[in-house]
Amino acid sequence: MGWDQDPQVLSPVGRPISEQLETGPPRQKLEGFEPVYRDIVDYIVRCTHRIWEEKNIGLCRTHYSDDCVMHTLAGPSTGAEIVTQNTVGALSSYADRIVLAEDIIWSEDAPGEFYSSHRITSRATHFGDEPIVGSATMRSAGVSTIADCKVVANKIVEEWLVRDNSTALWQIGAEPRCIAMQLAEADRESDPERHRWRTDAIAATRDGDHVEIPDNHPAAPLAEMLDLGFSKDLYGEAAAMLSPAVEVRWPSRRHGFGRGFWIGCLMQLSNALHDRAFRCEHIAARPLPYGDIAVALRWSLAGSHRGAGVWGEASGKDIYLLAVSHYRLRAGLVVEEATVFDEVSVLRQIHGGLGA
Repeated sequence: MGWDQDPQVLSPVGRPISEQLETGPPRQKLEGFEPVYRDIVDYIVRCTHRIWEEKNIGLCRTHYSDDCVMHTLAGPSTGAEIVTQNTVGALSSYADRIVLAEDIIWSEDAPGEFYSSHRITSRATHFGDEPIVGSATMRSAGVSTIADCKVVANKIVEEWLVRDNSTALWQIGAEPRCIAMQLAEADRESDPERHRWRTDAIAATRDGDHVEIPDNHPAAPLAEMLDLGFSKDLYGEAAAMLSPAVEVRWPSRRHGFGRGFWIGCLMQLSNALHDRAFRCEHIAARPLPYGDIAVALRWSLAGSHRGAGVWGEASGKDIYLLAVSHYRLRAGLVVEEATVFDEVSVLRQIHGGLGA
């Protein structure tokens, strides 16, 4: 399928939620989907709204497959029932959560097999006690999340979820490193085989089996850009793909402008992780108004924590990082980038957690 197929399926960018949730005739062929869904973007926006904002959490059971695998840096989980209970748990502490779609970048990877990369800003009040975080603080928090979903016939059959948990914790008065240390201690007391997934993920990243990217796909130069930085330390060459005034948003409140700021974000990771391996895992792109292009790139990084810096003194631990980056291209250059990964889970590994 071409990356620019079905131009009538619009991004949510710049569209009020009332327009996004309008009902009407189908705009795209969706075999096996509920009739209420007009296209794949409408499916993601509308089912997210029904579950998270209308609090009809039981819809998880009809929108996730029984064998759906949810991938996060805290480990994988399987099944629609686990998704349902995790959603109940999240909303029990943040029941007024609103979920705003910043963008949905999608592809049809095979007939009837859709892939969506859903960038979200969620806002909520922390008014429920949590076992690790502690008592409710009644503070408001806003956090960036990207959910990459494989969708077939009205059901999400696989999902990759990345969330800026460090920023979320700071806003409610918790210290990410302290939370990571508590989680790591619990990991060390559990069966290490439970986290074999992490060693498998590190091995897969080191194998370097990149997703195949057609030469004319808008994601091709962006995957090369990250590879130039992480694998070859050619940061200046990599940054040539960026507008000089590019806006950059990364986890843990990294928000700045310009090529130097972007290089700094990469170099913090590169300085901390030696013997790095970078892997591009999935791509998608969509045309936008006025010739802009939105690109989503899911990637992983593996390395040995042998450099002091952003994550503290070197621990020597093997680290696995899963991330998703969204880009806006204009006239061939990146004018906006938003990258999300869970830095709390990185610290958790550094402190000996997740079967390390």
